[in-house]
Amino acid sequence: MPRRAILFTLVLSLIALGGSTQWCAADDTVTLRPASPNAEPTKVRGNVIDYTGQVLTLQTASGQTSIPSDKIASVETDYASDVLKARQLLDEGKSSEAARMFAAAYPGERRPWVKREILALEALALQNAGRYIEAGNAFLKIVAEDPQTIHFDAIPLAWFSLPPHFERDRAARGWMEMSSPYAQLLGASWLLSTSDRSQAIQVLGNLRRSKIPQISLLAEAQLWQTKIVTASQADVQQWQRQLDAGILRGAALAGPTLVVGKAWRQLDNDNQAALTLMRPPILYPNHRPVAADSLLQAGRALERAGQSDEAARVLREAIEQYGDQPARQEAEINLKRIASSGSN
Repeated sequence: MPRRAILFTLVLSLIALGGSTQWCAADDTVTLRPASPNAEPTKVRGNVIDYTGQVLTLQTASGQTSIPSDKIASVETDYASDVLKARQLLDEGKSSEAARMFAAAYPGERRPWVKREILALEALALQNAGRYIEAGNAFLKIVAEDPQTIHFDAIPLAWFSLPPHFERDRAARGWMEMSSPYAQLLGASWLLSTSDRSQAIQVLGNLRRSKIPQISLLAEAQLWQTKIVTASQADVQQWQRQLDAGILRGAALAGPTLVVGKAWRQLDNDNQAALTLMRPPILYPNHRPVAADSLLQAGRALERAGQSDEAARVLREAIEQYGDQPARQEAEINLKRIASSGSN
């Protein structure tokens, strides 16, 4: 869909940020985070020139203004019809088709911040399709242009074990040797369950001291996976507090939440585990690998808690809604066991 050709000619004066709704001749609507819990969100209309991990630059009737990115709640803009179609395919779980359409739409988009958003969506679609090398390379294109990206939810990290894969492991070693902390995080994540585990742990330990808070917390969350077996209740409660601190937002929380849920299972706190593990599929269903594994783990927790009917329902959802994901096979095995137990 082309950007609107006719703009509003009636302009109301822009009042100071933090006030009520603000209007100007515009294509884009920027919603700011409320200054207090009970405050109404502020909306500013204008033409978004760029939106990076540090600042959003907005052209309004009165000139350009810069808004720190951490004050932005959302941005509404026009998208080309092929991007909208690709988003629909992503929502429908048609991941490879969505990835192809995002890739085709990318060259035709001129706005740099929207191009990065399309790349992030492509990276997510590729990850959902199990094409982790391509997903990682797509994400690295984003951070090469914007080193403090807003698209942390698109980084394709490993939040559960997969069978060894020669090409993926080779790509991960290459990533881990790069100077980019994002590439190092990607590489170490995928090598954490391989023979390169010791080096991966060392790299993740170094990244915990990153000046980029999101990288630091994601690296730490990756290391939580190595501590699940020995973690105490106090440890897991501390992990959850770190996630609640607001460093990671939105779907970037999906993978770390899966790890916390599995840690509660390890502690035999099955009810808390199930509650935690249901968050990714409910809140972030488009992150299909994590959502599917979360449902699998939640089903196991509910079964052990004696809630067989609920466990079966959750496992069926994993099979029916996420049948393209690695968790499906184990979900089917668990569901058959529950059915067999119920028939005895």
